[in-house]
Amino acid sequence: MLKNCPSCWRPIKFDEKYTRIIACLYCNSILEFWTWELNKIWEQAEFIEFPSIFMVWKEVKWKWKNVFVKWQIRYEYDWWFFDKFFVIIDWNEYYIIEDDGMQNLFINYKIKDFTKTFIDLSVWEIIDLFNLKVFIQELWVFNISFIKWFINNIFIPWRKYEYLYGLMDWIIYFFERDIINNKVYISKWYDLKN
Repeated sequence: MLKNCPSCWRPIKFDEKYTRIIACLYCNSILEFWTWELNKIWEQAEFIEFPSIFMVWKEVKWKWKNVFVKWQIRYEYDWWFFDKFFVIIDWNEYYIIEDDGMQNLFINYKIKDFTKTFIDLSVWEIIDLFNLKVFIQELWVFNISFIKWFINNIFIPWRKYEYLYGLMDWIIYFFERDIINNKVYISKWYDLKN
């Protein structure tokens, strides 16, 4: 579908079947596709590019694979940020989390409800989380500060999310908890050699 941005009136092409929220590449407006119209719901500051091999709507070689980047989200906390890229590799969907130049590949695992907060937990302890014995490595609270191109209706700008990095059987799990709706998105570290 082709629609004009209601803020800058430049054309935006997207798939109406899967798109609910989109970022205008020209004016950085965040738009919601609702009742067949695009409505501006938020305006982000200029997206600051940091050195990365990943760029939205570009293909790059990474770990001897062709990687196509569909969208990017930036998460910020008090003193730093990390980026999450939604990518296609060999016709499969993954997330690449890039933090301080380090890149890890995750595959979506499942979505669960969880009313307790992660922040009340303690780093370096083993907990039972969704029937997984998880050794907690890191805990944080982040805001989504920037969105570049298409996202679905899961991630909401400037909403706070809690994050838990944990290990189970030497595999990294990434738990992302929406503080508003208590949904937890569980991703599992993935090795492209598998």
